[in-house]
Amino acid sequence: MPVESIAVPAPRTKFVAFVTAIGAILLIGSEIWLAAIASVWAVDGLFNLATTGDVILIAVVAPIALWATWMTAKLAISAEMNPDNAD
Repeated sequence: MPVESIAVPAPRTKFVAFVTAIGAILLIGSEIWLAAIASVWAVDGLFNLATTGDVILIAVVAPIALWATWMTAKLAISAEMNPDNAD
């Protein structure tokens, strides 16, 4: 096969990589927050918590979900911006 007939993919721009990372962040972040909301709802239903219990539970779960979303964003952007990962 001659070298001229091999298709070389166009280099990805930083904008395309960033948009790809944003898509991954939105997908995984929505799953993280839906799991957090479902956990609060399930624990509230299981233990019949009052409003004070709900607020305390949200105060415990929300920072964990926020941290997980932040780490997902950080890792997705660094992975997509890495030139070794270019397709």
